[in-house]
Amino acid sequence: MISAGRNRFFRDFREAPHRPLFSAAILCAMLTVAWWPLGARLGLPSPGLEPLIVWHAHELIFGFAGAAIGGYLLTALPGWTGQPPVRGNVLKALLMFWVSERLAMALASYVPNTLLVTLNAGYFLLLAGIIGHQPLSTGVYRKLGFPVAVVAFAMGEVLFLRATLIGSPWVSLSMVQPLLIGLIVLMVSIGTRAIPAFTQNWLALNRCGTRASQSSAMSVVSAQALLVIAIVTKLIGQHDIAYVAMIGAGLALLWNMRGWQSLSALTNPLLAALHLAFFWLPFGLMVVGVSRLAPAIYPMADALQAITIGGMSGLIMAISGRAAAHTKSGDMRANPGFTVGFLLVWIATWIRLAAPIFPGQSLEVLAAAIWPAAWIAFALGFLPALTGPLRRPVLSGRRHWELAEISKAERMR
Repeated sequence: MISAGRNRFFRDFREAPHRPLFSAAILCAMLTVAWWPLGARLGLPSPGLEPLIVWHAHELIFGFAGAAIGGYLLTALPGWTGQPPVRGNVLKALLMFWVSERLAMALASYVPNTLLVTLNAGYFLLLAGIIGHQPLSTGVYRKLGFPVAVVAFAMGEVLFLRATLIGSPWVSLSMVQPLLIGLIVLMVSIGTRAIPAFTQNWLALNRCGTRASQSSAMSVVSAQALLVIAIVTKLIGQHDIAYVAMIGAGLALLWNMRGWQSLSALTNPLLAALHLAFFWLPFGLMVVGVSRLAPAIYPMADALQAITIGGMSGLIMAISGRAAAHTKSGDMRANPGFTVGFLLVWIATWIRLAAPIFPGQSLEVLAAAIWPAAWIAFALGFLPALTGPLRRPVLSGRRHWELAEISKAERMR
């Protein structure tokens, strides 16, 4: 009986990409900060890649965010192409690449450099191949920008690792900001489409008189163009231009959010998480830009936490948590684990940002302790999404007109 239940769990677990890959992201989020820097204060053995700040940055960007990117893109892929979701052996191979990378990075001092780089690039290259194959075979060419972005991410990871492995970790650290800006470009592409759409559906379901306007194509394109300029100018050493471009991108994104009905959405925990997490992106871009141009105001290294803790991790939590929010009635409702987890991430972000304002108060340690607690709470809330029948679509409930039709049919019985 136990063996049959275990086999059914693993079979269900491999039936949809959001189950293993979002789970991998959650696990990585818990362990990365818990192991370092928090683990160093508890006497835990250090990861194998040194300096440890490079390992920490690598795992957050390529491990945590990398798994979440794969989970989202593969979950969205059937909706783009009309093809069945990726499952079975292909999904297992992708997950094994990701797990092998994490183990190799943890034991980096014992792993040959060539193998270390190959394993790390392998996950993103396989992911890009999977994402690119279906749009090519079905003629959905407008989605080919996503596999191109994933390949670019693989190239960035190779360069990041190579710099540290040849003894130039400062070069790896100088790449963190361009890589984060590249992640923001991807998050903007996803968030500016999904958030107003989810919000409008909820407003219609609740018969609100307001309407969430769709993102302005001009403001989104302007923000992404400025972000690309920031990446290029950072790489060629024109830092002041890069930070001015980041401030401009932040302003464009804030302008784009003006019609999203964010205040109304705050009454719904699922939507509140999306709106609040996305807000950290323009806010973080502007704070980072100002901290470079006026360094006496606020330290730039601390300003980046608004993007990483608040924006990146907040959006990953807000989007992946929707997979566990389905109800029998067809709508979506946040469970306690989701709500507690997101609140703790929000609190951790503010505490971390307050650390340089109140030095000597160990606020960095407090924020680092709250972070894994947030992801443990979220993981408990995510458990219903791991087994049982799949609900389609995974990340959204039924549209308002579908629920209206169901209600009408029930009244006519």
